[in-house]
Amino acid sequence: LKVQYLLIGLSIFVVMNLVFNVVIPLWRGSIQYYQLGNYSAIFLLAFTAYAIVKRELFGIKVVLTAILVSSMSILLLFDILILTDAILAQLFKSLLLVIFLYFGYSLIKSVFREIKYREQLQKAYKDLKKLDEAKSEFLSIASHQLRTPLAAIKGYISMVLEGTYGKIPKKAEKPMENAYRSNERLIKLINSLLNISRIEAGRIKMEFEKEKIEEVIKGVIEEIDFEAKKKNIYLKWVEPSKPLPKFMVDKNKIRQVFLNIIDNAIRYTQKGGITIESRLKDSKLTIIIKDTGEGIEKEELSRLFESFSRGGAGNQLYTEGAGLGLYVSRKFVELHNGRVWVESEGKNKGSQFYIELPIIK
Repeated sequence: LKVQYLLIGLSIFVVMNLVFNVVIPLWRGSIQYYQLGNYSAIFLLAFTAYAIVKRELFGIKVVLTAILVSSMSILLLFDILILTDAILAQLFKSLLLVIFLYFGYSLIKSVFREIKYREQLQKAYKDLKKLDEAKSEFLSIASHQLRTPLAAIKGYISMVLEGTYGKIPKKAEKPMENAYRSNERLIKLINSLLNISRIEAGRIKMEFEKEKIEEVIKGVIEEIDFEAKKKNIYLKWVEPSKPLPKFMVDKNKIRQVFLNIIDNAIRYTQKGGITIESRLKDSKLTIIIKDTGEGIEKEELSRLFESFSRGGAGNQLYTEGAGLGLYVSRKFVELHNGRVWVESEGKNKGSQFYIELPIIK
């Protein structure tokens, strides 16, 4: 770009000089418009100045530093030779000049190194961006290719368990149920990877419709309440005193957010239970999901919503998790111009997840 801007200015300068200082004088026999050719130097200066300031043509920082050091050195030398008569003073100032030249040279070298280092960083950033795009594309293709056979496996195992192909032996039921659950975990992982690849590639589509958040939350609770009952813990929705208004959300994605966070709360709560509340204030709706589970250490709070990040309790109690659910949830909430965060007083003190959404009616 810096060369391009320089060449544009130079081309305009050359063409206008040829036209107004050569072609027109030869054709008309008059130099009446020669000033226009001269004034075209403005274009050369303007484009060159832009290339210097914005695109660092000629390494402008190095040049300016060198000019500064040289000017100061000349002034010091002038002071020594012209303005100073005493020999001792001249010797002292000469020593200062030598020291200044040494540090000035070091400064110029450091500025040059900084520019080179920044260029290397920019190149590395571009290379990383290409690798990241390739990774997202690979995840997208792999997820699509894996999802179809996994769905087929799920269907066949389900039919076997239902007895479609005849009654299966009693001792085979448990292994088949385990295979079904493992397949479900794989499908969930593939869906998370597919969502991540779409989010990072900017290809995810948002389908906003007017929805009642209460209904979405109740649907999620009905879907996974059996998991809470299996662990003998409670899962309850505290009805607001006034019905929550309908507002614009992508129902499927916001449902996935609630499902991921409530499911996590169930997995990491061994006794007590999970309470879901709402708070409506300043045109913002906040859904609060409180659990009496394992809690989260202070140092883990900041990175909990990063991809492939899991807390200490997750590594101990639920080893099958990949650490993608909360990351996807955060991205989905951000696509709604909202935010999600977590608070916890520490280990064995439970957690509170907050999902804040702006009310867009």
